[in-house]
Order: sequence, then C-alpha cells, then structure tokens
Amino acid sequence: MPKLPTGVPMQSEMYSAAAGVQSIVRAGESVTGEPIRFVGKETFVKLAAGDGALPISILEDVSPAHHGPPLHVHDFEEFFYILSGEFLFEVDGAQFRVGPGDFAHGPAGVPHAFQNITDQPAKMLIVVRPGGIENYFSELAACAMKDPGNIAALNAIAPKYGITVLGPPLAARGKQPPA
Repeated sequence: MPKLPTGVPMQSEMYSAAAGVQSIVRAGESVTGEPIRFVGKETFVKLAAGDGALPISILEDVSPAHHGPPLHVHDFEEFFYILSGEFLFEVDGAQFRVGPGDFAHGPAGVPHAFQNITDQPAKMLIVVRPGGIENYFSELAACAMKDPGNIAALNAIAPKYGITVLGPPLAARGKQPPA
C-alpha cells in the first residue's frame, strides 16, 4: 500500500475519525471481538450498523464446504462480493454461479439463497443496507443455532429483524449448480 505523506490521512481514516468507528479492522478480526459463529459458519463484522453514521453493515462471511443459508426474504438489500471459492446463488428463482471477483445483489423483498459449491471454505464480503443483520446473527449464535435447515427455529427469531425463512438451503432442496 502506498505511503501517504505525513499528516495526510487516508479517506477511510478521515471518515472513521469523524464517525467514531475503528479505523482499521485487520484480516481475521471483527469489530465484535470474536467472529460470530452460527449455523456452522463464521462471520467477521467489519462495520456494524450501530457504529457511525452509515446505515450499512459490512461482513466477511466464511462459508464451509457445501454450506449456505435457507431460502429467505427480507426487507433490506444485500450485496455480495466473492473473495474466494465459488457459490451458487438463487435470486427470485433464477440460479447463477459466481466466483472470485464476481458481485451479486439480493434486492429487498426478493427470495434468495446461496451455497458454497466447493469442497473448501469460501469467503465473500457482504454489504447490507440498511444494516443491522449482525444483531440477528449474534442472536442466532447466542441460541447456539447450528442447523441452517431448522426453519422453525430460524423463524422464531427472524421476523424481529425483518426476515422470513421460506424453505431449506439449496443443498437440502437438491439444487445443482448450472454447468
């Protein structure tokens, strides 16, 4: 990374100082301290919606092999930037594959799901607008939620966060990646 002249803050440092958020969140770190561990995966919160003036959350999602959330819908939108691995996405019934450097959008009010379709952990950066989904994930972790296919248990918590679980994960529905 190029070094800026002394006394010239980087744009993110200027924003961070003004908004009161942590200036740097290193790889493997989360503003929540530990990563949030729920439904068999880890999520690193890089920016929590409650921190500062931006109404977004930014998360680094680490999905185990062949893992993904159930089909769901919510009143906020999600943006997914794939860092490693390959994912199968289903958005409003249409399926597509994405890999490193690809970008996907989950519009508000549109049913969607995704699944890591590799034999290794895969990572993506998720931006949520408006933010706050990290609170849902924290509550799932506090309940020791381990099974992404337990729709009844997920829906016991989800409506509080504007989320409705509609069906099982892609893997449980036998969805195969398009060629």
